[in-house]
Amino acid sequence: MKKLIIIGALAICLIISAQTNPTKGEFVSWAKEELKSESKNKYLDFGIDLLGEKLISSVTTNKDYVFFSIYEVKAFDKQIKVVGLFNHFIPISKK
Repeated sequence: MKKLIIIGALAICLIISAQTNPTKGEFVSWAKEELKSESKNKYLDFGIDLLGEKLISSVTTNKDYVFFSIYEVKAFDKQIKVVGLFNHFIPISKK
């Protein structure tokens, strides 16, 4: 009986994970807001609002693994990897 409950809970968790796997568009919006929150310049914020989504989208690749996604941003000799899981984004490496 315990095994059945554990398997059921795991199945529910995987179904929820698959349904809440964020898209690339959601990642781009999140990354844009992160850039704006780190910026201390209103002119830079305006530039991010104006061009941010297109620029971030053009330097981002994603791998969709059904239950989660990995986003990789490569720009200016820097590389950032982020995991998208349950509609949240978790940075995992910066180079």
